[in-house]
Amino acid sequence: MTTSFSKRIKQVLPLPVKFFSTEPVIAVLGGYLILLYSLLFSLLSGFDYIFKQTYNLSSGLTGSCFASIAVGSTVFTLLAPWIYSLARQKTEYIRGALLKPELRLWPAILAAPLLPIPLFWLGWTNYPSISIWSGLDACFVFGVVLIAIYVSSYEYILDSYGEHAPVALASITMARYLIAGGILMAARPMNEGIGVHWTMTLLACVAAVLAPTPFVFWKHGSRLRAKSRYAKGDED
Repeated sequence: MTTSFSKRIKQVLPLPVKFFSTEPVIAVLGGYLILLYSLLFSLLSGFDYIFKQTYNLSSGLTGSCFASIAVGSTVFTLLAPWIYSLARQKTEYIRGALLKPELRLWPAILAAPLLPIPLFWLGWTNYPSISIWSGLDACFVFGVVLIAIYVSSYEYILDSYGEHAPVALASITMARYLIAGGILMAARPMNEGIGVHWTMTLLACVAAVLAPTPFVFWKHGSRLRAKSRYAKGDED
């Protein structure tokens, strides 16, 4: 039994790296999600500059500002089943027709172009003369938009890979934390060097460049899945 378990560990552990390096869907969509997570980490690391220094908050109150992103994320999470129920009513899924994984991406297609808005909003309303609620509202919108992209992207991976989905998600998660954690080291010096306004502007520009990615998967996801050894085809 020990030998069998050790052999299984040796077989399973390299799979996330293999998926990220050989699976087109995971490489492209995973890279997109990593960049989005880097935006989140960069934003969170700047809260000391965005809220504490601008509004002279205590450390405790600054920490409570994180709740604005959490509330936004929770709102979309609670609404997600209802949103997808509406989407299914517009398809033949309820009559037993095949549901393509790309249908899962429509919330991301709608949300991705909105992602730069709260970043610009947060950066250029970050003045003591402007209410702190403006920044908190921007963080709320950021939370809604970001989780909409993540939920739909993860559902796309789940539908695309079926029984291989845990390995696919593990490969993205592993790379996401390694790379985004490294980018975090540069976020605080960036806030100190160019200030909150231009740091948020830079992040918003990155978000704007990434905005078409879900739509690209909507259009070309089937071809990427066809090139995969593990992903399901349209007829599966």
